[in-house]
Formats: sequence, structure tokens, C-alpha cells
Amino acid sequence: MSASVRFRDLTEGVFEAGSIRVTSQYLHHPALTLGYRIEADGATLVYATDHEPHSLYPEGGRPGLELVHREDRRHVQFLEGADLVIHDAQYVLDEFPEKVGWGHTPIERAVDYAVLAGARRLALFHHDPDREDEALDRISQRARERADMASHPLEVWAAAEGQSVELSGEPAPQDSLDRPTALLSGRLPPASTVLIVEDDPDTLGILTRALEPENLRLIVAEDGRSALEAAREEHPSLIVQELNVPGVDGLGVCRSLRNDPDPRLREVPILILTSSPLDEDGLLEIFKAGATDFLHKPLKPTLLRSRVSGWLMRTRFSQRGGH
Repeated sequence: MSASVRFRDLTEGVFEAGSIRVTSQYLHHPALTLGYRIEADGATLVYATDHEPHSLYPEGGRPGLELVHREDRRHVQFLEGADLVIHDAQYVLDEFPEKVGWGHTPIERAVDYAVLAGARRLALFHHDPDREDEALDRISQRARERADMASHPLEVWAAAEGQSVELSGEPAPQDSLDRPTALLSGRLPPASTVLIVEDDPDTLGILTRALEPENLRLIVAEDGRSALEAAREEHPSLIVQELNVPGVDGLGVCRSLRNDPDPRLREVPILILTSSPLDEDGLLEIFKAGATDFLHKPLKPTLLRSRVSGWLMRTRFSQRGGH
């Protein structure tokens, strides 16, 4: 009861807690959430819950196939070589279409991530509260069968209250050695500039109302050519780009900025908005054009704020010397 408790805000990066090294990375959830990679005494544990795949394509693919969304590949890199991954696994793939946007992972994708990362053990976590123990046993068996399909020696089980797992091993390879500290200073950052490219007044109203409370400087363009002019003049920290706008469309804007001589425009995050479902070919097309991420309409304000905040925090992180 006499403990002195201090709170620190975190972003992506690294910090030390005694002899324990912690690497934090943003997850994919309607609220802003972090996963933690914890390394101590030669063992590595990753805790990644409240996370939804950025893309399910290819949905019917076998485990071990390359993922189409670069943020999913980045997530796999975060899990790389872990002795134990405690991962969100609330649904199965058959249930997932009705749960998109809720911020959780189908067990099949959790297995895929662990297999691609070369993890040794996977504890399925964040169970659906309506699922009974027998159903969890069946899901665990399904997860083990999927790992066997990939010929990967992955130990899989459903996490249970009171379980303990002893870990030992060699330090796993990871890319966080030169990351800056994840501990924020407590000083409020200057207002970031966000360029919104949207020609529909109703959607524009939703976007501006959702983002106004976020201490952001919002500028607006209604067509692709105006967007390029505004980007080159204002150098925004983030672009929220409707895919179908007059003049130069969203993909044309992406390609122009990725080929711009200014490195700030070549690297600025571009969040694509689309009301059309994207199949695998469509996803690959927007990523090849240079888009960073995408959201489907109609937009949930909480999800929009979370995604915008995450990309802006990463931008500030990279400006401090990260990757």
C-alpha cells in the first residue's frame, strides 16, 4: 500500500524495466492499443491482444503464405522468433466477416502469424466470452492442425486462468536495437497537419467532426490536383485520401507523391478511404501505388481517430530517429 506509482505515456519504441527490455508496437484496434515484446534472461515473450488483421487475403490460403498488407508483415516481424506469443484469437475465420472492425483476430490468422514468425509456442487468448470450454478445446485442436499443415513445430493451446509457462532460450533476432525510447516526455507535441482529400460534403463533414477534437491542423482538398498542390505546399504529417476523387484519382495521387523529389512526400503516410470492397488484386494495386493503409466506408469515428492517431504517432516516432 505504500508503493509509489508513476504513469508514463508510451509510443512505439524501446524501454528498460530493470533487466527486462520491452519493445512496444501499435496494434490494429478501434482504440489505440500497443503490443509488447519482452526480452529477459535469453527468453522472448510477445503479448499482442486487441488486434485485428489488416487484411485477410488470401482468405482460403494455406498457412505460411506471404501476407499482402505490409502492416500484417510488420506484425509478423514483431513476433519473430519469440519463445511464447500470447495472441488475440477471439474468432474463427467463418465468424470473422460479421466481426470486422471489432479489433480481434481469427485463430487461423494467429497461427499463421506465429508460423511466419518462427515462434515456438502460441497461447490463444482473448476468447469469445460466449464460447464454452468444449468449444475452446475444438478450436485449439483446429489451431494445432493448421500449424501442422505448415510443417512448423509450433506448440498451440488455449490460455487458461492460473496457467504458468516457464521460458528459456537464446535472444531472438529483432529489429528494435536502434529504436528510440518509447517513453514520451509529457510535453504536448505541436499540432500535426492532416490533409483530407474528399469531394463528398457529407463524408467530409464526418471526417472533420471526428478529427476536430484531436489537436490537429486540418486542411481540405476536393480533387486530386488540389491535393498534390496542398501536399507540396503544406507538407502534411498524414494524408487521408478518398480513392475516387475528380481529376487525379487516389492512386494517381499516391504514385505522384511516391515519385516526388521531396523525401517528406515520398514517405508521408497515406490512408486511403473507399466505399468499394477491395479484393486481393485491389489491395495489391493500392499498396503498389504507394498507399500506406486503407479504411472502408461508412467510417466509424472511433476507428478513424485511432488509425489517424496511430499513424501520426509513428510519424513522430520516425522523426525521432526510428524506422
